[in-house]
Amino acid sequence: MPRLDPPLRRTHATPIYPIGAASRLCGIPIWTLRALEKNGVVRPRRSEGRHRLYSEAQLARLREARSLLERGVNIAGVREVLARRLTRA
Repeated sequence: MPRLDPPLRRTHATPIYPIGAASRLCGIPIWTLRALEKNGVVRPRRSEGRHRLYSEAQLARLREARSLLERGVNIAGVREVLARRLTRA
């Protein structure tokens, strides 16, 4: 039997989680995820149907954002802190 296509490799950066799943996995309400996207904290990929899809790496970033928000940092501050962490890595 011929092999059709090689299986897709799923990496840490592969966007597979829709917004509802990302919300549950990170403990962040959907409306907050949209606000974080609007303010440039995270940029989910879009499916052909324009649905937001998040990767494991983005979920980790969202968990960090949640931690900062819980400590009283505003969204602009969260964006700055995460941007600085990204440039150091």
